[in-house]
Amino acid sequence: MTQAATLAVNQTRIISILDLGSNSLRMMIARVQGNRTVTVLNQVKHMVRLGENAFTHCRLQADAMERTLLVLHGFAEMCTAYCVEECLALATAAVRDATNGQAFLHTVREQTGFDFTIISGKEEARLIYWGIASGLEKSDSLRQIIDIGGGSTELVLADAAGPLLLESLKIGCVRLANQFFANNTGVVSTADYAQLQNYIRNEGLHFFKRMAEYSPASLFASSGTAQNLAEIAAQLAKQDSGKSYPDTTNSLSYRGLCRVVHELCARTEAERAAIPGINPRRTGVLLPGAAILQTVMEELSFDTVNISSRGLRNGVLEEYLDRIVPDNIPSSLSIRETSVLRLAHFCHFEEGHSRHVAHLALRLFDSARSLGLHSSKANARELLYYAALLHDIGIFIAYSRHNAHSHYLISNTELLGFTGREIAQMAAMAFFHRVHPSKKQPIYTAFEPALRAEVRLLSLFLAMAEALEKSHRQVVRDVFFDRNTQGELMLHLHASAPCPVELERIKRCDRTMLKCFGTVAQLVCHLPTAPTKVAEAIRSSTTASTGTKIAADAGTVSSKPPCPA
Repeated sequence: MTQAATLAVNQTRIISILDLGSNSLRMMIARVQGNRTVTVLNQVKHMVRLGENAFTHCRLQADAMERTLLVLHGFAEMCTAYCVEECLALATAAVRDATNGQAFLHTVREQTGFDFTIISGKEEARLIYWGIASGLEKSDSLRQIIDIGGGSTELVLADAAGPLLLESLKIGCVRLANQFFANNTGVVSTADYAQLQNYIRNEGLHFFKRMAEYSPASLFASSGTAQNLAEIAAQLAKQDSGKSYPDTTNSLSYRGLCRVVHELCARTEAERAAIPGINPRRTGVLLPGAAILQTVMEELSFDTVNISSRGLRNGVLEEYLDRIVPDNIPSSLSIRETSVLRLAHFCHFEEGHSRHVAHLALRLFDSARSLGLHSSKANARELLYYAALLHDIGIFIAYSRHNAHSHYLISNTELLGFTGREIAQMAAMAFFHRVHPSKKQPIYTAFEPALRAEVRLLSLFLAMAEALEKSHRQVVRDVFFDRNTQGELMLHLHASAPCPVELERIKRCDRTMLKCFGTVAQLVCHLPTAPTKVAEAIRSSTTASTGTKIAADAGTVSSKPPCPA
């Protein structure tokens, strides 16, 4: 990779990242902003099988090179169409192990302009680690990472500071398929599968011995192989109505993996295409990949593996950003808050306003929970905070319908550390901060019933907070729910000055409040003592027009403790 020029905050650059593996060829095209915001413009993947029969003969085969070159020509045309300014292209096991690997890359460079760099197995492991870790929350516990490629499998043991052990084993799903199943496309016997696992154990023996002194708390697997195994396990779990399999596309249990292995072994290669969730192009290589993952789980005593969609390209991107863009966001922040703030800064959000809305929204959430008005957990509170920071970013596109633009930007940005469902919830909250959630809205009905109720509740808190900061003056310093001596629900506002705009705006939330709580809170606005004559006049007109009770506070803005962090 070449040394890139530093990117100023107000500059952008379009780059492409290519990963030439033994099984698949992948390319990401992204726009990089000088504040470290990345917008993925396109991602493409082709299973070119460059490593097919290459490991047996130690040479890339003519038909595999021809397939790969054809796809690379198409990738080059895409780069031209997107006006790509810089390309980072890496080649892994199939090319580095082949005697004609360098000659092939020379041909690629001449015909397409792509200048690939062959990286070592340990360098591949290091970049994969940073790609996966960049999407995870920081943790002091040990993590084990495995990436099952076509020609090699990379293993990383890491703590909060970074990798402790890096290993690249010459076992991959394409390499093992060529070695064990080149002449066998039928069912696989128990003995044959055991022989495959024994081979994997022997190849990883030294790594497993070194791992004996560690006890990693969690296992993460990347690559298309791991993702497809999880997809199959999740589909099979749905079919077993009388059994309890905890498998999802994000988490694969050892028992679920064994179930997948049983289905793969019991069928011929042609019959495997009928297995629910399988990628038809992986029917010949998925079983060796499953054997690698199963063996690692057995040797390291894991009963669950977390599935990551990130990998080598993401690691290359993170390292590229570190070189060209200094990170001005504090490293002490979580990966979730960091990614939210990067998007917010990219969209030039009004930080003072957004943070104050977030403060008011959390005060509403906490006080409502203390009164038993809802029982949402800490994760919901956190999502409300992030949605509040991002609720107005749609103004970056246009003020008109900016809530819809905010929804689009949140939904279509890779926010690290969040699940797809969490991103959808935050995007929905941003949308509903200006309109009432209803069954007429597809954004609302897309959620399952339990999540609909939570989205409506959290959207209420955000809409109320936005209403109380409508003038962007931070005049409402604090807000909380309470009950009076008769048990009636009250909404106390502590303002630093009269706020007729906010008091009028908050009434628009009554309809949703009634649906969420079964009642509408009575407003009590607390103002500082010794008001001016002008303030008195506004106080009187506000009371008359809104019916809001106005109270004078003796030298304090809030009678409740500040919102907890």
